[in-house]
Amino acid sequence: MNGARLRAVGQAMQVADFSVPLERLAGTLPFQGLLKPPALPGVLTDGMRKIQSPFLVGFGDSYLSQLSVCFVVPNKEGVVNMASIRKRGENSYLLVVSRGYDYQGNRLKPAQKTVHPPLGLTAKQTQKWLNEQTVLYEQEVKHTPAQPVDRSITLAKYIEVWLEQVAPKKLAASTLSRDRQDIRRILPALGHYKLTELNKEILRDFYDAMRQERNENTGHLLAEGTVEGIHSCLCGILSDAVEAGYITYNPAWRTYKKKGISKERPVADEETVLRLIAALETQSLKYEVYYKLILATGMRRGEACGLRWSDIDWRQRALHIRRNVVKLSRQPIMVKEPKTRAGVRVVYLSKDMCKLLRAWEKECQWEKEQRGDDELTQDDYLFQQPNGDPMVPCTFTYRFKMILRENGLPDNLNVHSLRHTNASMLIAQGVDVRTVAGLLGHAQPSTTLDIYSHAFDKNKRLAGQKLSKAMGL
Repeated sequence: MNGARLRAVGQAMQVADFSVPLERLAGTLPFQGLLKPPALPGVLTDGMRKIQSPFLVGFGDSYLSQLSVCFVVPNKEGVVNMASIRKRGENSYLLVVSRGYDYQGNRLKPAQKTVHPPLGLTAKQTQKWLNEQTVLYEQEVKHTPAQPVDRSITLAKYIEVWLEQVAPKKLAASTLSRDRQDIRRILPALGHYKLTELNKEILRDFYDAMRQERNENTGHLLAEGTVEGIHSCLCGILSDAVEAGYITYNPAWRTYKKKGISKERPVADEETVLRLIAALETQSLKYEVYYKLILATGMRRGEACGLRWSDIDWRQRALHIRRNVVKLSRQPIMVKEPKTRAGVRVVYLSKDMCKLLRAWEKECQWEKEQRGDDELTQDDYLFQQPNGDPMVPCTFTYRFKMILRENGLPDNLNVHSLRHTNASMLIAQGVDVRTVAGLLGHAQPSTTLDIYSHAFDKNKRLAGQKLSKAMGL
């Protein structure tokens, strides 16, 4: 079997889920013996269900007619996908579960079910909801629950299991740290409930109670964003409980309703931007370059900290964003991939920005010479500590607040506001949402629309005025 046919497995994944011994099946096939198990690097992908033994894969509508049968051995994790999700319409998805082949090698008709996610979910929430429904439907079709579980388990006990066995494998360290903070608020109120007892009324009462809680540091009522984060954490935990078979649905879906009017994210207007740039030019070159880079490209704080000199393409005036730096309290510095797959991207620089970077490169080289270190290398970080580690975002966050105070600039701005300002100004210039999403590293344009809806609304008004003027209406 040639390599091209094997690579097709990775795309089609037509899995034969036999319920009879392979030896018996081999006796029904018109060829002598079974083929040697091939190596299929890269065929099996992430997010698949664990299996324990080899199985067969067929090609085409009838693999018997093509005599194309081969073993597939599970990868190191022992996983294979047994169901698929297909988008059909605006809010319609088809779940397809393979039912394998009968003992004569004829493919059984796959089971199919159309589902409609609840309206109002984000793209990420929709995908999570679909994954839950796929797991449940596959268990229903195959009549094989994942494993016997204790359905009397309390939320507190399940969270204990979740923190030990589930969360460390699927969450970034920074996300897990934030979830632990939310869990400290969840457990006193909900920990004693059995998972099967939780419902929308209980959860909505809990969110209302959280809105009356006060922040330990400020003494103010918890911000709505904090309550929303608690809901997101709880929803993720219960979603994993569904996949593990402890409950049959996620009671947290659509229970959270934001109170009050959404606030616009703080951005600098054109006048403030000019004042801010003038203030930055009075700072050391390191801080001027860092803040101007974020303002010019819209990258995240940690992404700027993760830049190496090798990420700059001077000829194309391009900057490759490949890393994100995270520093948690009392934890070592972590350098990891960007927040989303779309976070690995290329942004382009102006001539003036390139000149500024060249000046900063020379200063970095001079600083290394003064310390008696080796020459500056392409693997060095743009913003690097003397020990070779990258500088961390909190250093620049603290410095930025000092610059705002010293120059009488709005104190509601922060370093992340530079990213929002970049996006808002792009939108104001009429740049389409897909391009803005790509530059910001958003996985879905819908994320950009959700975050910057106010900026797009202003564009709508401007478009209406232009159309009215053109038509004379």
